[in-house]
Amino acid sequence: MTTVELLASLAILALAAFTQGVFGLGFAMVATPLLALFLDYRSAVILSAAPMLILAGKWLVANRRAIRHSGVPWSLLPGIVLGSVTGVWLHVALPERMSLLLLAALLAFSVAVPWCLQQIRADVSLASRRATPLFGVLAGVTETALNVGAPFMVLFGGLGRLSRLQQLIALNTCFFVGKVIQLSLLATTSWPVSLLPLLFAVAVSLVFYRLGDRLAGQYPEAAFRRLLGMFLSLMAACLVVRATLGT
Repeated sequence: MTTVELLASLAILALAAFTQGVFGLGFAMVATPLLALFLDYRSAVILSAAPMLILAGKWLVANRRAIRHSGVPWSLLPGIVLGSVTGVWLHVALPERMSLLLLAALLAFSVAVPWCLQQIRADVSLASRRATPLFGVLAGVTETALNVGAPFMVLFGGLGRLSRLQQLIALNTCFFVGKVIQLSLLATTSWPVSLLPLLFAVAVSLVFYRLGDRLAGQYPEAAFRRLLGMFLSLMAACLVVRATLGT
């Protein structure tokens, strides 16, 4: 990684962490595709995975009292664990071009999730809660294979009619568990990023996450979701172009 690549990566992580702090999600969806545009895919994943582990753990510790009585279906956990292990295997096995195309498809799917939820008029919360382990598996696979597990957690939260707090608990649990498994298993293979850039990445992310957290609730979430949708659509197109033209 050159100095220019490192500085660009830190700027991206700062933006992603600030977004996560303000709105409670968005770190991986902002950081991973942007980093993947100029770094090799595995380095992009590792560089954003380490800060995400710390940020998710920090959020869970800060909200530990609310977690105890949140009512979040903890049958998500076995699915997340199983999916995360499977996702790491896929991450290692898939060619980089295929990973980029799958990430583009996942980002496009995440843009479609809010529209899909609006089209469902019937109450399917009971059925979705029965399928909780399946949603956990899907989120775990995408969290560790593609570094983005939020779309299936958001879909589960919408179908299951989870409150915002419950959705944040489910999201951060998925992020934390997925990252622990992802980084632990990948550490047994070749590690594409040296320790110093990772330390810089974590430090910058923590600083800007705290700045964003101080501004939480001061910006309209509906406007953020529209901007995020446009950004993800653009990133999906850019990733397809990079995969098509070569990496």
